[in-house]
Amino acid sequence: MDSQNESQTSHKGQNWLKQNWPNAKVVDVNWTMERYCYPSFVRKYIFSNWLKVSDENGGTYCEPNYYKTLPNNYFYKKPNFFKDYKDNNPKIYNQMDKNNKKALDVGAEKGEKALIEHMFKHPETGRKLSYGEMRMFYG
Repeated sequence: MDSQNESQTSHKGQNWLKQNWPNAKVVDVNWTMERYCYPSFVRKYIFSNWLKVSDENGGTYCEPNYYKTLPNNYFYKKPNFFKDYKDNNPKIYNQMDKNNKKALDVGAEKGEKALIEHMFKHPETGRKLSYGEMRMFYG
């Protein structure tokens, strides 16, 4: 699809929302989009232009301008501890061994669940690790 068609589709999705759901600021896939039969072009508009704030219910999306108005402690703005730690402690990060660096990178990019899955796999073979083996790699 060329950029003009993408722009028209985006505009069409935005207009559909304004006409049918003018107060929608946060929507999820499984409950809102499925239950209320959001057309595919509207879903595409939301996926491309709104912020994904959660994986709950097939993905929850927030309109960007509304997101900016939310207080920093709002549950959609849950901080990523691993990203914050990495960003705020560059000296410590640079002194880590490669296994711990990689684990922190996974946590910063993909979150806690992905970090745990990563840490319980052998860094070279991918074999599942016991708790004791995991501690040998990550302290």
